[in-house]
Amino acid sequence: MPDASASGADASKDGARHRQHNQGNQDRSYTVEQKRAVLRIRACAPTAFYEILELSKSCSDSEVKKAYRKQSLLTHPDKNGHEHADEAFKMVARAFGVLGDKDKRDKFDRFGTDPDSRFGSGGGGGGQQQGNPFAGFANARRGGGGGWGEEEISPEEMFARFFGGGGPFGQGGFDGGPQFVFNFGGGPGVRVHQFGGARPRMRPQNPGQEEEASIWGTIMGLLPILLLFVFPLLSSLFSEGGTSTPSTPNIVFDQPHPPLYTLERQMPSLGTKYYLNPADVEAYTPSKMHTLDKKAEVILVQQLRMKCEDEADHKRKLTEQAQGWFYQDPEKMAVANRYEMPSCRRLNRLGLPGR
Repeated sequence: MPDASASGADASKDGARHRQHNQGNQDRSYTVEQKRAVLRIRACAPTAFYEILELSKSCSDSEVKKAYRKQSLLTHPDKNGHEHADEAFKMVARAFGVLGDKDKRDKFDRFGTDPDSRFGSGGGGGGQQQGNPFAGFANARRGGGGGWGEEEISPEEMFARFFGGGGPFGQGGFDGGPQFVFNFGGGPGVRVHQFGGARPRMRPQNPGQEEEASIWGTIMGLLPILLLFVFPLLSSLFSEGGTSTPSTPNIVFDQPHPPLYTLERQMPSLGTKYYLNPADVEAYTPSKMHTLDKKAEVILVQQLRMKCEDEADHKRKLTEQAQGWFYQDPEKMAVANRYEMPSCRRLNRLGLPGR
């Protein structure tokens, strides 16, 4: 049985971290898409990992990573000012922590419970935390499938490591150079024990070696800056007369969302309306707007197909539950038969195959 005082201390620490993280969100704005993502994720069950990432059970590892990239960027509290963005961001990280780890995903698919919960069928020793979507972050070094479950890691640390350093927002990183370097012994050839940053270095055995190592270290340190800033800048000079605009602005389908998304456009093939923020496309040429119309069609169809797959999976589960082991439950079967699949139906109306 866990110690009551220890449990209380952990809860107070978690609460303090949560309050501290949310203090920066209170006076910042968020887009309609960011709000919709937060509300959708918080409406999911804590262990509905596929639903949180908007994935089907047959998704590939690359699709899991793409989904985490999209949802973590939408809900990250540093960019999303919604009051519940922090909670949604943690749920996204927890879902990726399970689905991004082969062993944990296999256990979750077999038993349908959090693999880090002590009382779940998947086992794992996480204490009485089956309903807690963040239980896995406190369960250190229990092994896994080579994913994210081999050490204690917070949602922020997972985000930083996934994006190769401090993430896309410019914070400090895990791979951004030497951090917390300790040298035990100090003689020539003694290896430096280093935590974080680049690989450990050897103590140079002559002065010339140290100078050469520092030059190469400077060049390697500047390489990420060249990749992130210089190359995109050069490529922008040779396209569109040097102007730079986002590849795809935020898009809202079906209905306008004042005061931002009020510019109405129509897709050329499907004839469906969508809406843009006029400020996002004020520099667009007619040719770029036509290209954007086509891309909006692709995005809409992708979203509808993903939702259609989720709807079909859910209806299949309802049907399986109604059939039971020994006899069929008429009431449950009626519920399964009445379950509507609006996304699949819309695809059919557009003349597109669902699943």
